[in-house]
Amino acid sequence: MVDSLSGGWGQQALEVADFGVLVLDDQRIQWVNPYLLSLLALRESDLVGCVLSKDDRFSSLLLGTDNPFLVSHQKAHETWLKREHIKTAEYDIYFFHDCSDLVVIGNECRRLQHDLSDLNTKDPVTGMMSYDVIVEMLGSQISRSRRYDNPLSLLRVHYEFPERMETELFSRSIKRIAFFLKDQLRWADQIGMLDRQTFLVILPETDYQSAATLLKKFNEEAHLSLFSKGDGRPLSFSVGMTEWSKGDTTKKMLQNIRQDIDLAMIL
Repeated sequence: MVDSLSGGWGQQALEVADFGVLVLDDQRIQWVNPYLLSLLALRESDLVGCVLSKDDRFSSLLLGTDNPFLVSHQKAHETWLKREHIKTAEYDIYFFHDCSDLVVIGNECRRLQHDLSDLNTKDPVTGMMSYDVIVEMLGSQISRSRRYDNPLSLLRVHYEFPERMETELFSRSIKRIAFFLKDQLRWADQIGMLDRQTFLVILPETDYQSAATLLKKFNEEAHLSLFSKGDGRPLSFSVGMTEWSKGDTTKKMLQNIRQDIDLAMIL
């Protein structure tokens, strides 16, 4: 070992450390601590005194360009090390820290990000949350209500349009409706699309009676103007409401809201 540490508290500490230590003297291995030897399944006599070259396996593994790098793969468990280099007047000292958990977490984050990129998070026409996302949000809110017994209500707002309506006219009309909902509802309310003509509104911290007060907004001028005469307007709308009750699942709440119509109008 390095003379300044040999036999002293420094060497004793590094011998029991839960990270690897490699000391080189001009590419000659001066010392390797037990932790690193254990990872490599080698003995001290196998390494100490050896001169490293660019092409040998030991140098390629520990001192290569990858950082972090995979050092072992046993019993479905990968061990990844992150290398740190300190140069003194006499020695090159390398520390190797186990970062396997961070690598696993990073890989999982990248996988989830890839899955998320494959998922259509927004409706292409309205920009609202897509079906998959709004239903997942509903599931999260139900879990929260189940845990804390908080009130939770839903609105299902459905619009009927003329058959064979031009795509451009439909898109313009449904966008106007989406803007109305975003403008009139509260900042905490979550809005998404159940289908191309139906909006789902999640109302956190809202009981049935409080949710019912929102229905008046659909009879006010801002909403009724969406049905003004001319091309590209909906023919009718209906609003259904439901409130979460103990035992309700996402599927149950969506079933309830399809069966319950609290406000309907044909213009």
